[in-house]
Amino acid sequence: MFNFADLDIAGWIVPVAAISGWAFITLFRLYLVGRTREHAHRERMAMIERGVTPPAETAAAAIDWRGGVSSNPVSRHRRTGIVLIGVGVGLAVMLGVIGTGGRSMGASAFLIVLGLAFLLVAIVEARS
Repeated sequence: MFNFADLDIAGWIVPVAAISGWAFITLFRLYLVGRTREHAHRERMAMIERGVTPPAETAAAAIDWRGGVSSNPVSRHRRTGIVLIGVGVGLAVMLGVIGTGGRSMGASAFLIVLGLAFLLVAIVEARS
């Protein structure tokens, strides 16, 4: 017979709640972005029906996954590089404080090098 007293609810309720909450927030955000795209499409179609030429930057294809107009790729690469460098340095500091060095510091070095690569791509793209 199954005994509910033996079930360790505290050991699994927090991870299940965190994962399902993350999934719910992600799906809800996708729903909102879809509604934003649909609204932009309807607005564009109404402008075309009235005989007004809609501007190109408000096209539904220009809306990215965040719901806004897509930004410059150079600034995205720069932002990604800075974030990766910050995460790598933070990981290195954390590993240094808790006393695990050596091979585990390779992960932070990898993130820092990856961030520097993104910054290099931003510099090269800005020149061309």
